[in-house]
Amino acid sequence: MDTFNPNQMPPMQSMQSEPNKKSAGPLIAVIIILALIIIGGLYFLKERSSQEVYIPTTTSDSITDSLNEQSDSDDLNSIEADLNATNLDNLDQGAAAIEAELQ
Repeated sequence: MDTFNPNQMPPMQSMQSEPNKKSAGPLIAVIIILALIIIGGLYFLKERSSQEVYIPTTTSDSITDSLNEQSDSDDLNSIEADLNATNLDNLDQGAAAIEAELQ
């Protein structure tokens, strides 16, 4: 049986005959990419903070008031009375006013 003897192997030759030279190209590319990402993020935050924020008006109208006037009872007759008293025909009445306010 043959045994492995490291002295019998020929010496490995170095693949690089020149000393290690590291290129600065990839490092510079990473720094440039990170700088662009940071600058883009700061620009995005600046633009977002300068946008106007829509704050809806808190004025109530008669339709909203009538929808909020319901009894607190969980009796079936009270629920049915609330349902019959609720007028759902004019719910989209304020949609045109909202659209006009947004434009």
